[in-house]
Amino acid sequence: MQSTFQLAMLIPATAAVGFWLIIAAKYEEKFKVITSSINPEDYYLSELFYIGFQIMEMIHFNIKSDASRKKIKLMSEVYGKKYAEYYYYVSVGGKITYVFTVIPIIFLLALLANNPIALLFGAVLAGIFIWYMNESFQDKLTERREEILAEFPQVLSKMTLLVNSGMLLRDAWNLIANQSDTTLFQEMRLTAAQLDNGVSEPAAYREFAERCGVKEIRKFSSMVTQGLGKGASELTVFLKDMADELWMEKRNLVKQKGEKANAKLLVPTVIIFIGILFMIMAPVIAGL
Repeated sequence: MQSTFQLAMLIPATAAVGFWLIIAAKYEEKFKVITSSINPEDYYLSELFYIGFQIMEMIHFNIKSDASRKKIKLMSEVYGKKYAEYYYYVSVGGKITYVFTVIPIIFLLALLANNPIALLFGAVLAGIFIWYMNESFQDKLTERREEILAEFPQVLSKMTLLVNSGMLLRDAWNLIANQSDTTLFQEMRLTAAQLDNGVSEPAAYREFAERCGVKEIRKFSSMVTQGLGKGASELTVFLKDMADELWMEKRNLVKQKGEKANAKLLVPTVIIFIGILFMIMAPVIAGL
């Protein structure tokens, strides 16, 4: 005989499953081009993201809002301005897909198990999916910024020597930019191309700082812009002082990365623990 809880869950469970099935059956082809362009190694169940994309249309999700623009700006650091909006759209669609895929499953489990505790597990599971996507992007952003910051002191030291020897800053920049193919040097080459195409030095250095997203490089951009009109001697002094400062910060960054590595080891342990707890509790819940 069905309990009051099962009767109460019957309507939302049926509605959730029905809604998911309608979206899944009706809109797959509509977003085929987008879902097929997503790298499955970056996003789990990316072939189902059309569910989230359609729900975004239904709720009139505003990708141009202030909150969205802030997220897109961060994504432009990792993916570039050209593709930042696309990756933000995919990210939001993915999160919505995870939530609306987990909800029907959990409603069904709660209905079959006749226990509201299953709903709590569902909320935790949906939260883990969203957390995973946010954390995955944040790791990429942090890794990129740390890589740039780790290489920048050496670049500044070389730049100081070249400018001190009488070379113009933009010439020193062009020379250094072609010495490697890592992220920082790629951004420097993009700035060099802008300078060759007629963009002013202050504007090019400001854009360089924005693309890198590192406060130390923003400081560099600001000070260089001010120093361009004051002569090579003051510019050399500033570059040397900042290089010394960044070498100190680099040493501190290495220590911090060691501490963070130990802390991150706890994350997979917690996820495994939650998974084991779920497997243990599922039969118990079903038997109640």
